[in-house]
Amino acid sequence: MKESISRSSINIKSSSTRIWEVLVTPEIAQGYFFGAEIETDWKVGSPITFKGEFNGNKYEEKGILLHVEPQVKLQYSHWSHFDGLPDKPINYRTWTFEIQTINEKQQLSITEDNIPTEKQKIRSDQFWREVLLKIKQLSE
Repeated sequence: MKESISRSSINIKSSSTRIWEVLVTPEIAQGYFFGAEIETDWKVGSPITFKGEFNGNKYEEKGILLHVEPQVKLQYSHWSHFDGLPDKPINYRTWTFEIQTINEKQQLSITEDNIPTEKQKIRSDQFWREVLLKIKQLSE
């Protein structure tokens, strides 16, 4: 089985400080994570949870913070019961958000790895495109 990786990026006319604020402020993140309530202390090794309702179904997703470098990089593992896979480390994906300055603009890149199927990769690609557009609107 070939591992699939979803990669998306967008240019944002804003400061890395503002983009970081949008990424780590739970009340703002609800605006691009489809209403999910995010709980974490933003420290490496700490848990992160996402709770909400999607199409009438309650859910709780979770992970562990792997890298927290303000205004540069945020990375955490992520598991969702929507994948239909057991809650085991092998079934966790890694979500990486990176901010870099390119031609006086900020570029926000998102990578999601360990996607089990091509169909799920296509869904992730669509999901991250929507998320990036919303983050851009909230940041600018």
